[in-house]
Amino acid sequence: MAIINQLMSWTSHDAATLTAFDGVIDQYLRYSTQTMSTLEGIQDQDPDFALGHLFRGYQLKMASDPRFFEPIEQSVIAAEQTAGNARERAHVAALKAWQRNDTDKTSTLLGEILATDPTDLIALKAANHLHFYRGDAPAMLGAIQDSLPHWPQDHPWRSFIIGMQAFGFEECGDYDQALGCGHAAVAAEPLDMWAAHAVAHVHQMQGDFEAGIDWIDDCLPSWAQTNNFSNHLIWHKALMLIDFGQAEQALTLFDEALVDCLKDDFYLDVCNAASLLWRLEMKGLDLGERWEMLRPYYHRARDQELVFVALHYVMVAVKNGDQEIIESALDNLSRWAQQPQEQGRICRAVGLDTANALVDLAQGSARRGVDQLTSLVPELHQIGGSHAQRALFTDFIHHYS
Repeated sequence: MAIINQLMSWTSHDAATLTAFDGVIDQYLRYSTQTMSTLEGIQDQDPDFALGHLFRGYQLKMASDPRFFEPIEQSVIAAEQTAGNARERAHVAALKAWQRNDTDKTSTLLGEILATDPTDLIALKAANHLHFYRGDAPAMLGAIQDSLPHWPQDHPWRSFIIGMQAFGFEECGDYDQALGCGHAAVAAEPLDMWAAHAVAHVHQMQGDFEAGIDWIDDCLPSWAQTNNFSNHLIWHKALMLIDFGQAEQALTLFDEALVDCLKDDFYLDVCNAASLLWRLEMKGLDLGERWEMLRPYYHRARDQELVFVALHYVMVAVKNGDQEIIESALDNLSRWAQQPQEQGRICRAVGLDTANALVDLAQGSARRGVDQLTSLVPELHQIGGSHAQRALFTDFIHHYS
């Protein structure tokens, strides 16, 4: 029996499809660059495989790129036409809601799926992503805690759930549990970058920068063939170099490891670059024309996917002093803040004001920007991301005060 079908039932007219799809999940959990191409091969052989369409749609949506709206629509339609049981139809409903950016409904539907089938890895991963980008660490950890007891000790994917648990513990401030789970998960599978990421976060949050740098250096050789998430781990190393008093080395690391990947136009790479450059600038380093490298991604300032991401594109515009793009981005955020969906509410509560504060910091009204950010700090977690990522905003307050 296929691994994906051991704890729950998926439908396929060809039994070989599910066994082949195990390979997709193996690659996905290990951050392979081949995951989607492997999936395409399966779908070519079995176009009626609903889970393949659902997985593709979820992956495209998690890329937070509105250019994928039509491909997601194609996946939704195909999944709707081929769903063979109630849980697959529930996934179709969740994906359709997410495509419309109704993340409240999406989370509710995913929660209902997990209540019935707690080992539904597809639902668990999607729910984890949504909890993370609404800044709800307790819900993120809670969903994993509810799922883990249902995974047999010898299940080949169980360690990855423990790796997810590690990050949940870290974001909830339980660093001892996070380290224990993270180390266990990486020992079981060195390619579990999410677990390695959790351990790096613990070192960063506890101020143990030398150990954190060593940890990432020890892990890096295992990640030579992984996808862009490895860049985020390198970004963490750069942050720890800054905090360890080695800002020049962090800038060198940016040049060597975090520039070429920008051509992929993946939101996290641009977020890494923007936040790191501003941190380095606050350390007094001359960045030359490095902000200019991010100009090609101005078009993303019109996105309405995640407020956390949008704010980083605002950073790029304000640091390059491009007033037309700044005004366009603020207008986009103003319109977004009028929308009833969850990210619209977050934009209304904290996103738009934070963006205006970034403009103030860069355009000579630092006192006003600091006051604005200070007033927002208690609710800033709503934009999502991690504690380490959001620390940039408190860094602004301290630097510009």
